[in-house]
Amino acid sequence: MNDAGDPMSLFPAIRSRKYLQRIWLSVTLLTVVLLLTTAFSIMYTSERTVLRVQQRANAKVLSQIRYNVAQLNEIVADSAQTLYQNGDVKILRYAKTDDEFMYQRIAALDTFVGTSSFLHSIFVYNGNMNRFYIGNGNIRALKEPYEKKFSALLTDSRRTPKLRLLPIDLNEPGVGFGKVDFFSYILFDPSTKEGLDDALILNIKSTWLFDNLALIAQEDAGRSGEAYLMDGSGKILSAGTELEPDVSRMAERLGPVAAREETSGYKVIETGGSKQFVTYMQAGLQDWTLIYSQPYAEVVGQVQRLRYTTLLLTVLFLVLALCVAVVVSKRLYRPVEQLFRSVISNTPDAMVREAPMQDEMTFLSGLYDHMADRLKRADSNLTENRWILKRFTLRQLVQESALRTPEQWDKEAKENGLAVDASGGYTVCVARAEDASSLLLRQPDDLRLYHYAISNIAEEIVSREFAIEVVDLKPDHLVFLVQRREAGFDRLPALLEEVQLVVKQYYRLTFGVAVGEPTGDCRELSAAYAKALNLSLYKWFYGRGAILTPEMAHKPEGGGGDATIPSELERKLAEAIRSGNADAADAAIDRIFEIVATASYDDCIHALSYLAIVIKRTVSEANANKLKPISHDLYRFHTAVLEQETLEDAKHTFQRTLRELCSFRQEARESDSNSFMIETIKEIVRANYKDLNLSLQSVADLLKMSSVYVGRLFKKAEGLSLADYINEVRLEQTMQLLEKGNYTVNEIMEQTGFSNQSHFFRSFKKKFGTTPREYRLKKSLS
Repeated sequence: MNDAGDPMSLFPAIRSRKYLQRIWLSVTLLTVVLLLTTAFSIMYTSERTVLRVQQRANAKVLSQIRYNVAQLNEIVADSAQTLYQNGDVKILRYAKTDDEFMYQRIAALDTFVGTSSFLHSIFVYNGNMNRFYIGNGNIRALKEPYEKKFSALLTDSRRTPKLRLLPIDLNEPGVGFGKVDFFSYILFDPSTKEGLDDALILNIKSTWLFDNLALIAQEDAGRSGEAYLMDGSGKILSAGTELEPDVSRMAERLGPVAAREETSGYKVIETGGSKQFVTYMQAGLQDWTLIYSQPYAEVVGQVQRLRYTTLLLTVLFLVLALCVAVVVSKRLYRPVEQLFRSVISNTPDAMVREAPMQDEMTFLSGLYDHMADRLKRADSNLTENRWILKRFTLRQLVQESALRTPEQWDKEAKENGLAVDASGGYTVCVARAEDASSLLLRQPDDLRLYHYAISNIAEEIVSREFAIEVVDLKPDHLVFLVQRREAGFDRLPALLEEVQLVVKQYYRLTFGVAVGEPTGDCRELSAAYAKALNLSLYKWFYGRGAILTPEMAHKPEGGGGDATIPSELERKLAEAIRSGNADAADAAIDRIFEIVATASYDDCIHALSYLAIVIKRTVSEANANKLKPISHDLYRFHTAVLEQETLEDAKHTFQRTLRELCSFRQEARESDSNSFMIETIKEIVRANYKDLNLSLQSVADLLKMSSVYVGRLFKKAEGLSLADYINEVRLEQTMQLLEKGNYTVNEIMEQTGFSNQSHFFRSFKKKFGTTPREYRLKKSLS
């Protein structure tokens, strides 16, 4: 145990102890998961954080550019308004002829352009003379392309853009091109005609705006970024230089984003094999968008360095965590190891070999389960042995009570913890579950469960006022040995009824109880049990769930009587069976059961046995004189009667059997009568099939019966209508005539009773699948 401080010496120990391996693997895995989760979280969130920070920094730069553009637009607008209202400029706009001061006014425009750092030139359009006055001597020398460009712009006052900066490319018609020679700001008065009367055009140097963009972009902490201006159509505006293809592709990808009217944002765009971090912002002027593009690798360069540092630190921490996990695992394992060694040293080798050995804790758990199971089995065996001895003692005390003195009785009762003693005051009750015999044959386990439930419930309820012990002397019944404490047994039937209700409520089971006569001597319990067992048979008269008392055995249903069946009743029953009269049979059975219900149990059983023999004999005599004998299994009938548990059940068995016998007799009689009728009808058809008028009605008239009755009777017996049968007989005769004679079709129709040729052909083809001529031809060829 002194090697906990040396990590290298722990690895062999870990390899030899499986549970220690699990502790070490669990601690290591948890540490690795935490470290990797933390590292990946840092690496993932750092890039997003850097991009958001850079986007905010770029937004500041673009905001400055936006402000400068707005200021430039405002300066241009103010200058344009000042010139537009200038007296000399008005004369240039409205003059109809040149005067001697015209050149001085043009010189003033030159001076105004020369003193401005952003003006490229000034054009004043005079609609009266259809000419331009130009402020910039250099431009006047090359005025032709300019005048051509502006003339095209000023052709329609309704379409000419005014009061806004227009990018102008002299080499292309119109406005809105990527290459910008200068920006034009146009002012003019509205006109009702197609052309313009006058106009003032201020041309702004494009380099002034684009140089301003580049200057602000270069001041962004020394990063290598580029600022661009994009118009509403997604084109990058530039001061005459041709753009790189990557810039054009960037504009194409950014155009849809800017078109969604987002005020600002950023996007990572891959062009030419490299990524660009692009920040954009609406210029707030016309439909322009300010763009600031930076190399993505440069923006996230610090992130990459942070990732490498994080990865290095994670590896170092993992190595350290593995070493720490070894030490911690060893310390956590020490109590387990001590327990394991202690248990192993004090456990028999056989039990050690039986226990599972996946790891130390599994071994200890398996060993504990094994020992607990053995203790449970031992306790169960002890309890079961006690219960067996208790049941054995009760059986002996009830069945062999005369062989024991009261002192022996008391001693055995105390040794086995019985609730009853030898002081006297007993009664023996026999409880039988309904259908116990059939349950014993079909589901013996269920019957044992029901007996167990009845025993527990009876002991709990009856013990409130009496001492009680329950024992199963025979498989089909229980014995309640009840001993009074103070008063008599007047309350016992009520308590037994409560037991019946509880059992029925929870188990849906009913049972009857026979309460024997009280006895004061423990040596008379065997005789009391025999009397109670005999009393339980009288459930036969009183029905299911009855609580039988001794006085009920002597006068069943009003007094004992003769159970002999009168010969007149026997004769009526036999006659009812022979005639198939179910009502008469029921009446005879009712009267017979009224007689036997007044007899004793044994006489009643003998009478019912004789009645079963009478029925069997009557059926045998009836079958001897009939072509179609009654088919019924009467060999089991006698046994089935004796298996019933109550007199009412036996009565139902007799009634059900007699109804089946009478029903069969009725069907046999109807079948005999109907068979004669069907044969007669068939003979009539076969004898008269040539008659064209042979039909259901003619057959019924011949028999002097209703056609509806004859048709229904024939259809029920043969499964086809009489008309179809007549047709079948005629077609059979047709087939014979075709095979044996050389009759024509008409002759055959005449001899077989067919009056309609189309009906004849249709019926023949439907039955034989061919026409009569084809049938004859096939037969002749074969």
